[in-house]
Amino acid sequence: MNPLLVLAESGGGATRVLAVFVGIALVGIAATFATTRLYARLQRRRWVAAFTAGGWFAMMTGILIGPKVLAVVDQSGLQPLRPLLDITLAWIGLIVGLQLRLVLVSAIPKGLVKWVRNDTGVSLLAGLATVIAWWMIAPPDVGTGVLGIAALGLVIAFMGWAPETRSLRPSLTPRSGELAQLVQAGGGLGAVLAILTFGFGTLFVRFGPGDPSFVSPWIALFELTLSAVIAVLLGFGAKVLLRLTTGAPQESLVVTLALVLLGAGFAAALGLSPLLNGLLTGAVIGNLRDPILRDLERALQRGEPGMAVLMLIASGSLASDADPVQAVVLGLSIAGLRLLLKPIIFKSTIGPDFKDLSVRDPLFLGPARVPLVAIAVAIGPAAATRDPLADTVLAAVMIAMLLGAVLPGVAGRRPARDPVGGATT
Repeated sequence: MNPLLVLAESGGGATRVLAVFVGIALVGIAATFATTRLYARLQRRRWVAAFTAGGWFAMMTGILIGPKVLAVVDQSGLQPLRPLLDITLAWIGLIVGLQLRLVLVSAIPKGLVKWVRNDTGVSLLAGLATVIAWWMIAPPDVGTGVLGIAALGLVIAFMGWAPETRSLRPSLTPRSGELAQLVQAGGGLGAVLAILTFGFGTLFVRFGPGDPSFVSPWIALFELTLSAVIAVLLGFGAKVLLRLTTGAPQESLVVTLALVLLGAGFAAALGLSPLLNGLLTGAVIGNLRDPILRDLERALQRGEPGMAVLMLIASGSLASDADPVQAVVLGLSIAGLRLLLKPIIFKSTIGPDFKDLSVRDPLFLGPARVPLVAIAVAIGPAAATRDPLADTVLAAVMIAMLLGAVLPGVAGRRPARDPVGGATT
């Protein structure tokens, strides 16, 4: 019998069927629109870029189709979506890993390394302080595994920043353009550090309904080594397959999908994070000096907006069991501390090299925004454990990301003017 007829006869009726159709349509429209040229043109507008980079539209769509509204995705239907979520996370990990080309890593300026190092140290301290304060005020009654994973997700929400700069400063001078490039490069490095921190932090943990289980260190290290070997094989395998193609975009797309599916599948089988597995595979592909792999990179990058939208929609649906009060307080804390600390670290480390720019330049507020990878880190435990504490952390990161998309723009709403000399040097 047709599944929709079964759905209609099982008590949901025509209204339930209509809700499912509406939800599926919303997801399809949102994900498809994110890959269009119109979406790319709209991204050039400052406030549109801020809202889309912050995930407002996608997260609201996720909440709309979640258990609390249309209930297209309810608690019983979340687990079958895990493979799709793993694919999305593996795709994002691949994109981040492609930045780890040795030629690019070796060219990182010392000032940028110092900035990212200082920022990471302060972020870890701020995250730990937030976790301790949270548990002192509202002690959670859950297992050790869930506590550790929740704490790790919350701490990582303080690391790194969103690399998008268009919404902060649409018009750039040569000098502010250099500063924008540092913000973008630092955001990429922060994403790598966040994935590595989460990947190694959960190396000895296996997610599942209820409290996560722990595995032997030797088994975990063996599986990590196996994951690295698989990443190398996937990278070289993609190279061989692309050489067998005629170069048509459709063939490159098939190879790209096969690479992501295999990477996500191996990660799931080994119990490792698809983000970490994707990162390793992306690093391998990025360092294989073969022009034919650039087609694969372009295919991955073209699909990134759609994958990001799907993940943000999923986050809106998954955070349904979060404690709303705790999530709001934690989200405000993350956004507020980032807005307070990140620009200070930025100005103290990079600012002296840009004395010709105004200290009120909006770009200095860029690091206050929560990166997409923070959602990618928080969504995995929420989907796997189905624990309200993990949902609360995910909801808090969502709120911080939404606020981070607009707060820097509000704080730096008055335009900063470069000195005359700074526009030409």
